[in-house]
Formats: sequence, C-alpha cells, structure tokens
Amino acid sequence: MRKAPLMIIGLGDLTAWALEFLAREAGIPRIVTADVNEDLGHRRTNSAVIGASHFGRYPDIEFVQLDATNIDKTAELIGEVQPSVIINGMTLQSWWVIGQLPVDAYKQIDEARFGPWFPMHFLPAYRLMQAVKKSGVHTKVINCAFPDTVNAALAKIGLAPTVGIGNVDNVVGALRLVTAKTFNVSVRSVAVYLVCAHFTSYYTSRFGNSDGSPFYLKVMVDDKDVTPELNIEQFLNNLTTIGKRPGGPKAHPVVASSVCKIAKGILFDTKEIGHAPGPNGLPGGYPIKIGADGVEVFLPEGLSLEKAVQINEGGNRFDGIESIEGDGTVVLTEKSASIMKALLGFDRRRYTVGACENDYQELSRKFTLWAEKARSMAVAK
Repeated sequence: MRKAPLMIIGLGDLTAWALEFLAREAGIPRIVTADVNEDLGHRRTNSAVIGASHFGRYPDIEFVQLDATNIDKTAELIGEVQPSVIINGMTLQSWWVIGQLPVDAYKQIDEARFGPWFPMHFLPAYRLMQAVKKSGVHTKVINCAFPDTVNAALAKIGLAPTVGIGNVDNVVGALRLVTAKTFNVSVRSVAVYLVCAHFTSYYTSRFGNSDGSPFYLKVMVDDKDVTPELNIEQFLNNLTTIGKRPGGPKAHPVVASSVCKIAKGILFDTKEIGHAPGPNGLPGGYPIKIGADGVEVFLPEGLSLEKAVQINEGGNRFDGIESIEGDGTVVLTEKSASIMKALLGFDRRRYTVGACENDYQELSRKFTLWAEKARSMAVAK
C-alpha cells in the first residue's frame, strides 16, 4: 500500500533545506508543499526536484499556493491531501531576524531573550492546528516554530502538535561530536541523553555554558556511562571549540536534518531514539522514541517525567517565560517584559490566546519602528 503523503506548509529557509534533504531520500512518499508566496514556493519545490535528480532520485513533489490565514481553505487542502505528516514551517518573524540588527541594538534586545517573540510563532501554528482539527484528518504535526513553548501553550487548549524539532536536538548532535573526539571513538558509538529548554541549547552552543539554566545530561560510549569521567564545565565549553559550527541561518542544514529525522521516524516507524522539544505538548526538550504513532518521551532510568518537566520549566524562565497557564496564556518574566517596554514601548506581561493576533500586530509594528531607528543611528555613527 502506498504511504500517505507528507505536507510541508511554509517554505522558509529552514523547511526549504528539509525539502531538499527529503527529496533525496529513498522511499519518501508524495510530498505536497504549500506557501502563500507562489513564486517562491514553485522555485523552492523545483529546486528540490532538480537537485534530487542529480542523486538519481525522482520524487513526486507538488506545490500548492495557500494562504494559511484562511483556516477553512487550509482545512480543505488537508482534507484533500490526507497527509500522514505535516511539517509546519510558518512563522511571522524568523528566529534569526534580531541577529541582523546593529551589534549594540542586538545586545540590548537580546537581553529580553526569546520569550517575548512568542506571538510571532504561536499565531501560525494556532491557525494550522485549528485547520487540522477542522479537517478531521488524523495526521502527525511537526512544528518548527518555537516548539518548546508554542506546543505547550497549544496543548492547554487541546491543539498540541505531535512534536517540535531542533533546539535540544541541535546541541545533542554537537555533544556527540565533542564526546567522540574526547574519547577518540566514532560518533556512532556515542549516545547522549539531554533534558533542556531552548535557552540552554542556544546558550551552551554559543558560549560553552548554560548561564545557570538547569539541565540533565547523561553521556554513553559503547553502552558505558562516561558522565562521571567528564568535567561538565570543560565538556560544555568544548562546544565552542572542537564542536563549533555555523550560527544564524547558516545553521539551518543541521536544524533541517532534525526535521527530516523526526519525519522519517514517523513515516517509516523506525522506533529510533532521538531528541525533540515540545513532544506531546510538554514544555522544553527531551529524549524521545519516534514511531508511526508519534513520539513518546524516553527518559534514562532514575529521571522521572515530573523532574524533567521541572527542569524545562526552569530553563524556560531563562528565556523570559515565567509560566504557561491552564488556558494557554503565556506569562513573561518581569525582567523580559520590562526590557521590551523600555526599548519598544511594548507593554505586555501576559499573552492570551484570544489576543494573540493583536499582540503580534502591535509587537511587529513597534519592533519595526525601533529597528529602523537603531539602523539609522548605527549608520549616523
């Protein structure tokens, strides 16, 4: 029996990389791509088809123009395609945008961390999950947009995506490489079990320490626990030396590889162990087992799920997320909210589901004005 199709909704830089990789994989079923930008969508879809042909692969990929703000139309398309997996690549502001600011401006606003940008990532995922529910199609949704928090907020209102990508998974790959070089073994021989939130994965990769954010780490080499042999401080610092890799959008091939691993794990029921943020609506990142039924958290012996969630909630506070309430409201830390108010004049401590569109519009408008002023001042200098 032919496998049900895979859908990719939102063909930004990250998911364009994922599409390129998936197009070159044997056994991948029909892929339907969708984006509001028809010209970009056609070009990126054609690129994947042409590139795959140089590898001797001839995938069945079709592009469909879609305005995903129209929940009814999105639900109709999902109903027509009947996908087994949907990859959500939509966001209203890519994570790397603030990194394009002048250095001084970036340093100022980065102190607020990632939490305040929640509405940019939540709103498209919220619309998509409403469309999935409306379609009646039983599909697995892989969310690429700030899944550590977005998936957890959506879970509170019964709309949780299946799983997220990247973040914890990105740093696990680097930790495996550092371990392999430390013990002079193949990366294949190394297994890492890491529980951490987005902030921890981001900070350790760039600065070689967790800045005090909580995490759980267990490192195995050929089934032997070598964690007691490690100086954890030096081990993490090695991420910035022997484990260093490109940052910003240049990191997307690694992140897209995480997307592909999880998609393939579901499509082919691999039962493999990996890592991901937001599995089944949980906050932060965890080791997981991936299969046709979705994902399940796969924790080492001695670590309870309750403790793992507690670690991730603590890590979220370093990202400016104080809590996620029972109705999906995301509460920012006082520090994070005050920085956004001081810099942008954006005064918001609580993001409610009902106000998410207004919050996005106001935040986008005020950030654009502030960024333009920061760039003008930098040029004037």
